Amino acid sequence: MKKVIDRQLELGGDKPEFYEVFARRDSAEPLTHIGSVEAPNAELAEARAWFVYDQHIWREMCIVPLSAIVTITERGSKSKVKVV
Repeated sequence: MKKVIDRQLELGGDKPEFYEVFARRDSAEPLTHIGSVEAPNAELAEARAWFVYDQHIWREMCIVPLSAIVTITERGSKSKVKVV
């Protein structure tokens, strides 16, 4: 069953931010990017990440604000890898 987030009901803030989600199933696995969520704050982003990416029993899950990520391959480039 596909999960649907009601953007109007759950958006919550004036300026939602994108958070990148990383996780690993056990301590031997590398921390891997599994997706992203949109939320007005880190607490709601955490809850949304657990809700959306619950297909595995994760040992560790982390969220990082997209604004905190420096994309090195885009330096000097006019095109962005991810447009938000």
